Amino acid sequence: MTGAQELRYAAFAEAVTLASLFCIAMPLKRLADVPVATSILGPIHGIVFLLFIWIVIRSWAEGLVNVWGAGRLVLGAFIPFAGFVNERWLARELKPEDA
Repeated sequence: MTGAQELRYAAFAEAVTLASLFCIAMPLKRLADVPVATSILGPIHGIVFLLFIWIVIRSWAEGLVNVWGAGRLVLGAFIPFAGFVNERWLARELKPEDA
């Protein structure tokens, strides 16, 4: 797996876990009084988030993304559904060069 693929997969996984936390776990906790939902999805999202941040920093250090791209990815990790936009942005920006 290339660094670009790894970054795209990590962005997608982070976006899915954040959306799941906001759209499934938090409503279950608040509306249906099921606090176990956030107890399960919260740590899963936390681990995926930390892994994503590590991959972004590594990709920046390797020159795969510039400082603005890394900042965009990190900012998008805090906004629900922005991770999906960033994943599509990565697909356009990091596509392999045509021969």
